[in-house]
Amino acid sequence: MQNQPALNDPDYEWHPRRVAFPRVGLLIDRNGVRTGVIWPGRYLVRKSRTFSKWIYRQPSAVRQL
Repeated sequence: MQNQPALNDPDYEWHPRRVAFPRVGLLIDRNGVRTGVIWPGRYLVRKSRTFSKWIYRQPSAVRQL
């Protein structure tokens, strides 16, 4: 049996991050998660419990980084 990640691990919480160089990664939006190009800019990032990869999303207009 594999060890499950701790639910209170800070990697699984959204936190701000700036991307300086384009990269391929997982993007999340209202339609779900997809693989795409992460362009330079500001994103909210957290680690996926399912894929064990970083998931990026655009910050909402209400909450500024």
